[in-house]
Amino acid sequence: MQRVSTTLRMRSGVLGALALLFAAGLTASPMMTAPAHAAYGPCNTTVKRTDGLGDGGNPGNHYKIPARTDNGLSCYMEYQTGSSNAVTALQRAIVSCYRGTYAANRINATGGADGVYGTGTVDAVRWLQANRLGVSADGDYGPATREQMQWPLYTEGGTYIACLNPPF
Repeated sequence: MQRVSTTLRMRSGVLGALALLFAAGLTASPMMTAPAHAAYGPCNTTVKRTDGLGDGGNPGNHYKIPARTDNGLSCYMEYQTGSSNAVTALQRAIVSCYRGTYAANRINATGGADGVYGTGTVDAVRWLQANRLGVSADGDYGPATREQMQWPLYTEGGTYIACLNPPF
């Protein structure tokens, strides 16, 4: 009787371990681990967001922000991803609003605001995320990074005013 009870416990234990391994295998599948930003699509354009201070029908001051056609500001950029104008807007924001930091220096040292999301931009974004923005430091640009960043504010004519964190 003792031997049967031990055998049943061993079988139950093995079956339980297999069930855990199977469940772990399902949650680690590629379908379950796709990055959250994959749902947004890469940034393929920019948009001008106004600060609402215009008068007489003029849009007023504005921010130039990476965006996705038909998806607004919900987009992402990562290594070698994003349109040239979207990447340039991000790089200019880093150089203008984080002047003197490792991030701005890294952008300037690797081609400046050249529209290429290369290793310099990845390093700059990762540094900002870790040291200024308080978001996951993965080097990818997405909604969480956008919401925490400072963005350059321009007049209607394109003159730089200041860097602010607008409520997008």
